[in-house]
Amino acid sequence: MQKPSPEVDQFNFAPRVTAPVLMLNGRYDFVYPPDTSQEPMFHMLGAPKEHKRRVVYDTGHDTPRTELIKETLNWLDRYLGPVK
Repeated sequence: MQKPSPEVDQFNFAPRVTAPVLMLNGRYDFVYPPDTSQEPMFHMLGAPKEHKRRVVYDTGHDTPRTELIKETLNWLDRYLGPVK
């Protein structure tokens, strides 16, 4: 993993994300560690606090599939309305 140049660095882009955000993370993620990657990114997102949600699972990089589906469907229902 190399340090990206400023024009493509996600930390320069994150404040511009103002759409609602659902972030699903693993507590033991070795690719994107919570303290140095997940939490700073979440806090830097430009979406209002009430439109951001972060869920942390006791896993590594992968989140449990059933939980991922449940959280995502609930999030989509909240912002797009339930499926009819």
